[in-house]
Amino acid sequence: MKSKTKFELRRWAYFVILFLLIGFIGILLIAEFLAIPLLRWLLYDIPYTLPSWNRLKRWTLAILFIGFYAGTISWYYEKRSSGR
Repeated sequence: MKSKTKFELRRWAYFVILFLLIGFIGILLIAEFLAIPLLRWLLYDIPYTLPSWNRLKRWTLAILFIGFYAGTISWYYEKRSSGR
């Protein structure tokens, strides 16, 4: 593998990991574990329960796909705009 190709692969991986972390922290942790159950508990007096495993698996897959897509688009845009 040429050095330039290795650099591009690292850059792509950086963008993918960045978007995966942002997506995981932003969507899964805040919305699923904190905001929605807390609002249900406050507004409807429903006991706090964690989301089911099926729901967690669906969210994880969705975040993975979004992260790969967003990382690839960001990498491609950076590559095109820098002229490499």
